[in-house]
Amino acid sequence: MCKNFRRITLINIILACISAILIHEGFHIISSRLFGVALYSFKPSIVGIRAQLKGSYSLKKQMAVFLAGPFGNFIAAALLINTKGFLLNLCEANAAIGFFNLLPLYPLDGGQIFIIISYKLLGSRRTLRIAKKLSLIIKICLFIAGILQVVLYVNPSLLTAALFLPGEKLLEETIGVMRLENLLNRKQRIKKKKLYPAKVFAAMYDCSLLDVVQRLDYDCFHIIYVLNEDMEIIGRITEQDIINAIQNFNHANKLYDVLRDIM
Repeated sequence: MCKNFRRITLINIILACISAILIHEGFHIISSRLFGVALYSFKPSIVGIRAQLKGSYSLKKQMAVFLAGPFGNFIAAALLINTKGFLLNLCEANAAIGFFNLLPLYPLDGGQIFIIISYKLLGSRRTLRIAKKLSLIIKICLFIAGILQVVLYVNPSLLTAALFLPGEKLLEETIGVMRLENLLNRKQRIKKKKLYPAKVFAAMYDCSLLDVVQRLDYDCFHIIYVLNEDMEIIGRITEQDIINAIQNFNHANKLYDVLRDIM
């Protein structure tokens, strides 16, 4: 009898979680239509379907789209308060998925918002470093809480989500893409502002393109002097040369490849 009860409860939990995820993603889609934000890819994961935005949008629009999912879950949970049976499971699943997605952990909605804001305020390198540490702490806490949930409530949903969350590689790729998009959009920002601060620094000729890109500030034009082993200046390149090189070469190529291409 006890085994049957647990099996039925587990099935209810799974169905409720799937329903809550559909509600969550449905609100993302609705909000993207309302705010004119294009979604260009959907990737399934254990915590839902990760939607990526196409193009650059204002911080308010991005936050509105990312927050719409948890907001939809909270509305559904509020409407199902004081229900029983499967509807109660659905209420709890919506509340749990709504709060879970607000955690500042990529690729959850809270993590998306954290990275966007942190990137603009702190730059890519500090954002990546902080996000990695924060991700590790949250994952450990989720894993411990998930084990307790299994033992006390025979509910493996949180533990399953904790085990299948993406690793650091996805985070690094996302910030790398943000950095590249920022570089590609820099020309439009410079033309719009007319005047732009410039930053000059030197780099050894055997530095990779990735090393140089990681040194570029978010809102500054760059001029890079290239040095040889004797610390002599052998060339000068701009960030536009770096952008062109990234589009034509691999990020692992060296600065001397760039110099050889433009000379």
